[in-house]
Formats: sequence, C-alpha cells, structure tokens
Amino acid sequence: FLITRFEENGRNIVVSRRRLLEKEQKKSCDEFLKTASIGAIFDAKVTKVTDFGAFVEIFPGVEGLVHVSELSWSRLKKPSDMVRVGDAVTVKLIEMETNGDTGKSKLSFSLKQVLKDPWDTVSDQIKNGEKMVGTVSRCMPFGVFIEIMPGVEGLVHISEMSYTQRVLKPEDLVTEGDTVNVMVKSVDAENRRIALSMRDAEGDPWIGVDERYKVGQMIAATIAKKERFGFFITLEPGVTGLLPKSKIA
Repeated sequence: FLITRFEENGRNIVVSRRRLLEKEQKKSCDEFLKTASIGAIFDAKVTKVTDFGAFVEIFPGVEGLVHVSELSWSRLKKPSDMVRVGDAVTVKLIEMETNGDTGKSKLSFSLKQVLKDPWDTVSDQIKNGEKMVGTVSRCMPFGVFIEIMPGVEGLVHISEMSYTQRVLKPEDLVTEGDTVNVMVKSVDAENRRIALSMRDAEGDPWIGVDERYKVGQMIAATIAKKERFGFFITLEPGVTGLLPKSKIA
C-alpha cells in the first residue's frame, strides 16, 4: 500500500491500495505506449458505446476511441448496430496524441481498416449490365444511394428510378432500408462511383409493344390525362397513347 497521510507523530495514518495500483498501472501504460506505433494491430475489448463511436481497451488501463466512421465500411446509423460492450474486436492504431499539460495520450483506432477495403475488388465483382439486389441507404433530391455490397454504394439517379411513373422526389417511390432490384450501368472503381438503374432492372415496358398491340385491336384502357386536344390513355403501366379529340366522337 501507499501512505497518503501521516499525522500526529503516527497516530493518524491513511493508506491507499488503489493509489499504489494506479501508480503502477500508469507506469505500465507509459512503458506500453512507448512501444506502440501507428498502424499496429491489437486485440481489444469494447468498454463503452456512445453515439459517436466505441471505446476499446487494448491493455489494462489503455483505452482509445473507434469513431463511428471507422467502425465499418458500411454506413452506420448508430455504433450499437455494429458493436456492444464486452465484444472482443481487432483494431488498428491510426492516431496517437499526447496532451502537453496532463501528459495523457489520446488514442484513435479503426476497426474497418483491419478488414480489406471492399472497393479494392469492385472491378472484379461488379460488371456493367449485371442485375443486383441492394438496400436503400440514403434518399437525396437527385436520386437514391443503394448499398449493393457491404461498404459499396451506387447512385440511382431520379431519372433512372421508374419507367411507369414520373418521380418528383425519390421518397415517393422508396424509403431508407427498402430492398430494391437494380442494374449496373457503369463502374468507376478509381473514383468510387457506380451508376445504377432501378427502371432497367424492371425492364422497359415498350420492348415488344408492337407484338402486344396491333392496329384495329380492341383494348380496355384507362384515361391518364385530359388535354384540350384529346386524352392520354394508359394501355399498361409505362405505356401511354394519345386519343385525339377528333377520334372521340
């Protein structure tokens, strides 16, 4: 133990076991940190999960933060979707700063950098014209981002969302978390860009239209829109024709 107070010629003595352990632990931590280097890999345990990341312990008394952006190659809404307190994880030391006033070291770790970057193999795994199933990760005014592989997202422009209806905003058709079919239009692995199409995955309804409809054929259809010059008639989703005013009566 460590004597923390000695008064009245020894009649009042206060001792602490904890203070001694803390002192010994700090010495061990300092020696450990002297040998630690950026890029080193450690086995760790999750000690705390917050809204901005998870704290992990790599050595008794040595903790650091894995920011939410470094937990997974996939986009996470909250760290608890990835880890929980008590989980055993493998992390990489990516930053180490020492506070000049307190002498304490601030450590930053990455969990995702221990794993291979999924974009490194995108060119081998994803090809133009391929149909895939993905999950809507974000809705933007210009389109939606779809995660087609863990950590790999592509963009469906709003003009590529549907053949059968006019989409004014993506939320009219999909919401975050929805599973959708997409077709790969282009892959730019170097700039991490993938162009996708939802409408091409469903197929163009005009393909084969000349085989399904013939001149003189009687068809039950639906009025889609009335104009002064006639009616627009929907024959099937995505296929609309004009009934001129002169042909109505």
